[in-house]
Amino acid sequence: MSPMSILSFSKLSLVGIGLAMLPGCPLLDVQADAGEVCLTYPNLHIPAAGGQTEAQESFSFDDLSQIHKITDKLDANVELVRAEIRATSGISDFSFVQAAHLTVSSGDSTSSLPPLEIYNCDGDCAPDGDTLELPAAKAEDVIAYLKGNSIKIDLGFKGNLPTTEWTMDVDVCMKAKGSYTVSP
Repeated sequence: MSPMSILSFSKLSLVGIGLAMLPGCPLLDVQADAGEVCLTYPNLHIPAAGGQTEAQESFSFDDLSQIHKITDKLDANVELVRAEIRATSGISDFSFVQAAHLTVSSGDSTSSLPPLEIYNCDGDCAPDGDTLELPAAKAEDVIAYLKGNSIKIDLGFKGNLPTTEWTMDVDVCMKAKGSYTVSP
């Protein structure tokens, strides 16, 4: 069974609409600010550690068609803001996590876009029960990655890893700002 990407919009607000009737000015200028958009990868399976202290998993979001509706129509800026990891079976919490990192790269093997390390904690991870929140280390526009057909996520953990297999849901969340101009 192949996992699906799920796209959720928390809120979309129009920041401003300008109408101008002067020559050379746009007829309509719309600026939109999407509060938060998340891609969800459900039920990522992690095998039992078997004495290992590191786990590395990779997955891809291969259906970006809903995001293309934003990136193709608007002059947009999209920044990754956080990842949220939720335990769904096999473990009750993330207290074993001593270090975690999340990297985003293009899912296109011919892409020249470099991998972006979005979050990296080492000794200062702050799991909250069955949830591990990973805020982005810095704001960086990832529109070039989202204009492709897929993005790849590499997720790694270090610590006293569980000796049983477990699953988790992973949200990769971003904020988008865009504008659309109609000229006379």
